[in-house]
Amino acid sequence: MRVNTNKENTLIVGAGGAGKELFQELKRDEASSKKYEFEGFIDDDITKKGTYVLKLPILGTIDDIPKILKQQKIKTLFIAIPSGSGALVRRIINKCKNFEVKIKIVPRISEVLTGALDISYVREIEPVDLLGRSIVRHDFSDIRNKLHNKSVFVFGAAGSIGSKLAEQIAGLTPKKLVCIDWWENGMFDLQQRLEKIRVNPERESAIEIDYVIANIQDKEKIEKLIVEHKPDVIFNAAAYKHVPLMESNSCQAVNNNILGTKNLFELSIKHNVGSFILISTDKAVNPTSVMGATKRVTEKMMHYYASKTNKTLFSAVRFGNVLNSNGSVIPLFKKQIEEGMVTVTHKDIMRYFMTIDEAVQLILQCWVFGGQDKIFVLDMGEPIKILDLAKLMIRLSGKEPGKDVKIKFIGLRPGEKLYEEPLTKIEKTTATMNQKIFILQKDEEFDKEQFMEGVQELIEKCKHSHGCEETKERLKELIPTYKELSYPKQEQDE
Repeated sequence: MRVNTNKENTLIVGAGGAGKELFQELKRDEASSKKYEFEGFIDDDITKKGTYVLKLPILGTIDDIPKILKQQKIKTLFIAIPSGSGALVRRIINKCKNFEVKIKIVPRISEVLTGALDISYVREIEPVDLLGRSIVRHDFSDIRNKLHNKSVFVFGAAGSIGSKLAEQIAGLTPKKLVCIDWWENGMFDLQQRLEKIRVNPERESAIEIDYVIANIQDKEKIEKLIVEHKPDVIFNAAAYKHVPLMESNSCQAVNNNILGTKNLFELSIKHNVGSFILISTDKAVNPTSVMGATKRVTEKMMHYYASKTNKTLFSAVRFGNVLNSNGSVIPLFKKQIEEGMVTVTHKDIMRYFMTIDEAVQLILQCWVFGGQDKIFVLDMGEPIKILDLAKLMIRLSGKEPGKDVKIKFIGLRPGEKLYEEPLTKIEKTTATMNQKIFILQKDEEFDKEQFMEGVQELIEKCKHSHGCEETKERLKELIPTYKELSYPKQEQDE
């Protein structure tokens, strides 16, 4: 070991191309060469142990990290495995948990659009690294071509998914983009972001973007918008999504998620909208919540309306949780870590995650694939325990779980599952040209006319009632797989 009190002893995990390129870049950079003293590489290829790469020794495998950190007095560790999974990143971080070592990461190849490594890309660990969802950069040419000269509506445009949809669509070549939401503050923020895209000097001419404050429950107002702007395609991301809140506001969940979507389905057929894409959720599969049940109703309604027309192509896209969305666990944990206590509902609860960027790119790709009456299912990768995520985020903040930041188990909230399911046991999928998009082969058989009669009865009941229990019973009649669950309450610290 070389001793230099002015430099930080440094280790690179990954002796492949990215690791070698990182080492050479850091040595060439004057500031970095003065800061880091490189002790060697780590690589899980056991045949490399004891050999040299660029005159630096390969000191061992990932399992050897704790011993090497101690022996070499490592202060900085670089992860240089651009193709590495989230599970691999979590494994490396856990090997470092008993040491005061700074961890930085080389981004995934898909994040570096040029394909060349620049040390400016090297960054701190982020939740996306822990959860293992590589950021997919699709070729947008097919989406751009299909959007060209189209009039596009995005409902729920102020929300997490809707705003990112609007942002990506605005960056392509639509003729017109109409953003609709009832949330004034969110719409104002979206307007500020999209204005920079709208007047991009690289574009031949600025696209037309309208911002409309409206509610999808107001059928008359929505119809006027459709008549005025004549949309070619509608993306519906407007939904109440917070599971516990909807358990105690079930009539509002029905009014918004079911009645509002029903309005859009009917108006799309009436005014010959070319395509309609419903944003759904894995919580619609064997639902245990009002929110999930209402979204499953919208999927089944789509089957009904698709059977009534060949002019409007109806499809739905089903996926799980998105990172950093409004109200999601990542920003909540960040805030709680600062306050000194993280709350986890259950020690065994697991969730699937993907980035908002990836979700929206895949939604747009589903629209390109097209077809009538299809439910697209996005590959969400491997689930992660929320408790493990909490512990990793605490460690990344430089603190120790249970010591510096307590973890309190508060019990599952109303409507929550321990595990989400992208499919039911009877559902099967077929692959598409995109390895992360699948199409539901066959949904459950049901009497569509009788189902819609039940939907209308539920809507009428919710117009004049706020009774949650009766709403839930009627939802169970429409969705036989909807079952409320109860778990013993967990209130303890870890």
